[in-house]
Amino acid sequence: MSERAGWTEPLSRNHRSYAARLDDEETKLRWLMSRHPGSLELSYYLIFLLAANARDALAFEECRRVLEAHPDDLIARVWSELLRLRRLPYTCRQTSQRTRRNRRPRRLLFRDAG
Repeated sequence: MSERAGWTEPLSRNHRSYAARLDDEETKLRWLMSRHPGSLELSYYLIFLLAANARDALAFEECRRVLEAHPDDLIARVWSELLRLRRLPYTCRQTSQRTRRNRRPRRLLFRDAG
C-alpha cells in the first residue's frame, strides 16, 4: 500500500496525534458510561466512534453488550449487522451475473389498466 492513508487504511495508523485523540474520546465515553450505565445514547456514540475509525472488533463487542441488555434494540442490531458485513471478503459481495453481462436497464412492460 502507499505511504499515504487511503480509504482502506485506517487514518489512526499513520497519525499519532489522531490516534491519541481517539483514545482520549473513547476513555471519556467509557467514563461517562460508567457514570450512566443505562444510557443507550452513549453506547451508540461509542459504537459509531469505534466503527468510523476501523475498530470493528471493539464496536462489534459493544453491540453485543448492548444486545445482551436490550435484545430488541434495533440500532444495535443494525450496527452489528453492518459490522458483520464489513468482515466478509469482497468476493462474497459481487454483483449479479445480469449486472456484469448487461448494464442496460431492464424494460418494464405495463398493461393498460383501462
